[in-house]
Amino acid sequence: MEIVKLHYPLADNVGSKEKIVLAMGFFDGVHLGHQDVINKAKQIAEKSGAKLAVLTYDHHPAIVYKQLNDHEKRYLTMYEEKMRIFESLGVDRVYYTNYTYAFQAQSEQEFVDNFIKRFNAITVVAGFDHTYGGTDTADMKHLPDYSDGKFNVVTADPIEFEGEKVSSTRIRKALDDCDVNLTTHLLGRPFRSQGYVVHGREVGRLLGYPTANVEHSELQWLPNVGIYVVRVQVGDQQHIAMASVGHNVTFSDKLPMTIEINILDFNQNIYGETITVDWLDYIRGEVKFATTEQLTKQLYEDELYTRDYLKRHPEIISTH
Repeated sequence: MEIVKLHYPLADNVGSKEKIVLAMGFFDGVHLGHQDVINKAKQIAEKSGAKLAVLTYDHHPAIVYKQLNDHEKRYLTMYEEKMRIFESLGVDRVYYTNYTYAFQAQSEQEFVDNFIKRFNAITVVAGFDHTYGGTDTADMKHLPDYSDGKFNVVTADPIEFEGEKVSSTRIRKALDDCDVNLTTHLLGRPFRSQGYVVHGREVGRLLGYPTANVEHSELQWLPNVGIYVVRVQVGDQQHIAMASVGHNVTFSDKLPMTIEINILDFNQNIYGETITVDWLDYIRGEVKFATTEQLTKQLYEDELYTRDYLKRHPEIISTH
């Protein structure tokens, strides 16, 4: 998959001579609704013998319009993971665009001329709520008005799950509510994060449950405080594990939030390793125990729950 990084105004030599079908969107999460947009574009591209391209942006468009708080700045899907998913969906080329004030200040016709016609799009596909500028007419309903008949416009209807629209906003709320089962349904796959293993306080080791302390980007949206069943990938190997998102309140009321993962039946030094974490199931909330013995007993119960989850879902661990 080719990744073309763009900055507006575009250089004179930027463009495409070969025909493309263009899927447009920010695609944070690349959830089922986003996948529907890309799959519709893929089907059209295959029928017309064109390349499948995606036009997406390097950060939240809202950054241009307002000040975001630390929570709002976070992403469901970081750059590398988003590109991996695009490639798995059959995307040939990604136009990865720097979303700036100058970019959003283009008129509708300027946007179409610069980012659709210039790249030789024969069809443009996007969700019903997609916008491409700061005015009331920079939407999918009005996009044909600026096409001069040179490309077709396909608008994807919303995808629903349990009577509600699948959306990035809904996924963020589910993660805040610790509902990783719902996020799996909305994404069509488990929610995934990635981080690297750093040294921690090593309390888990003293309790018989050594943990990998995983440092994530501050821009990565994560599930809320609690204990979870997770699948981790270290190198090319997958493992079942239990993860704690919390503050180690049994030991202090003033510790920072950490993500600690106890990988079952695993005894390797993985400091410095980058690992992926797939969040599978919620076990319980964080509890302040009166004694370490009570905590150890609860960790054993958490382990039994995690092992039982694997027995019920053996397919979650790839044996390849």
